[in-house]
Amino acid sequence: MAKIEVQTFFYDLIHCKDKILSCFDRFDEQYGDDERGALVAGIKEMEDGELVNLLINIQRLASGFQDIQTLMTQAEEEELQASISGADEEEEDDDDEI
Repeated sequence: MAKIEVQTFFYDLIHCKDKILSCFDRFDEQYGDDERGALVAGIKEMEDGELVNLLINIQRLASGFQDIQTLMTQAEEEELQASISGADEEEEDDDDEI
């Protein structure tokens, strides 16, 4: 299994997720009966500053997931390279025995 070191931006992701979910929970409470749906009604009724903050948090969350994907790809590549070099060493050992 690939090992990924915990990065500081992971905590930022959790913070952004919590802010987004609290905003959506507030929409559910305030606009639960709105025929447009709670999310649509909440976004349409938000003040501009709040909407910008929500969108920034969503963008940071998406960017963080991209960073995680990059880290996972790097870790998998390192693991693959290690297994390839380990297989090469085993082949060399087998050749030495002959």
